[in-house]
Amino acid sequence: MAFAFNLCLLLLPLAAASAFLIVERDQLYAYEYSDAGARVVRQRIERLNGELIQLDFDRERQWDDLVAMELMAGDVAAARGFLLSAPGMISGRQASQLRRSENDAELELAALELLTPGTRARYEATVPLLSRRAASGAAERRDPNGAGLLADERNFELLARNMLADSNSDALQFVLTGIALGLAGDVTANVDRGAAALLAASRRDDYPADLAYDVATQIEAAAPRAAFRLAATEGAGDGDAAAYVNASAAFRQTLSLEQMDTLKETLAVIGGMAETASLAGAAALLTHAHTLADLPRLSLLAQAGQDRAAAAAKRLPRDERLLRSARGELTMTRDLATAIAISAAAALGMIGMICYMLFRICRRVWQRMRDDEYGGELVDISSSNWNPL
Repeated sequence: MAFAFNLCLLLLPLAAASAFLIVERDQLYAYEYSDAGARVVRQRIERLNGELIQLDFDRERQWDDLVAMELMAGDVAAARGFLLSAPGMISGRQASQLRRSENDAELELAALELLTPGTRARYEATVPLLSRRAASGAAERRDPNGAGLLADERNFELLARNMLADSNSDALQFVLTGIALGLAGDVTANVDRGAAALLAASRRDDYPADLAYDVATQIEAAAPRAAFRLAATEGAGDGDAAAYVNASAAFRQTLSLEQMDTLKETLAVIGGMAETASLAGAAALLTHAHTLADLPRLSLLAQAGQDRAAAAAKRLPRDERLLRSARGELTMTRDLATAIAISAAAALGMIGMICYMLFRICRRVWQRMRDDEYGGELVDISSSNWNPL
């Protein structure tokens, strides 16, 4: 029994660690959008935005100040995000009334009544109201200037010249510009938006180093710098290797199509975030990621929270709280099921043996108590009980 107990004690942590590694390695959590799940995610984001308010005695005033600050900064998505987060940011009867709103358009109109007159007037003059957009049937263009900014041939030529002059230069903007120009094949609107959002995130001071490493690895695999320099130099001959004609030809020649498709898929996910949470919101959301494996969670946050997610990403600290608000469903595989079964068997075996040992201990104590009771009933024979004949 001692051997079996020690064996279970060894198998339990090993199997549990194996299950954890399988989940992390294979990315078994699926972050799929659903209406019910989106409501839960929105409520979590609203509560996180509510944690930005430090003083409970005047929550409504501080909420108003946050909306006003975003309006002054010109960030429409963040201003609307804080306004729509009112149910989780203010308290009392007003919050209860706002929760009764059937959709965001009604919630926006009801929350506007709680703003101070100056903030309300500035909001109505700056932010397109959801109710007006719904009534007109027009779709909102969140970033009319966000797409197509990277498609500049002169910019590509300047970046190519820098790439040829310095072997250690960062290839991120160069490759993203080449993609936007269509040098890597067809470009969808989401890929274009994703390239702009990724470039904006890379220029922020809080851009995560681990995410930057993953992106740089994808960029290098899709368009190797050394191969581009060699192809541009050889292809130009005596001409200017950095000229757009020569640089674009070398760019196309050195691409890895399979790796470029992977990079485009990444940009499309980021572009989807920019479509629902604005370009600036997507850039802010990227600063909450650790690696590219966090993109599905960020995408779910952007889809479910939209402007709320943009506001939260901009103001919340980078401590994983925003990432944890998006929870997915675990996909069961054979390896994971095996690891969980071994862990469960080891745990049950340990519990069974512990229960059996406790039973034996209790049984011994009970038997000893019974022996003591029998011993107390023995007849005491002493010399005083004997009489001589």
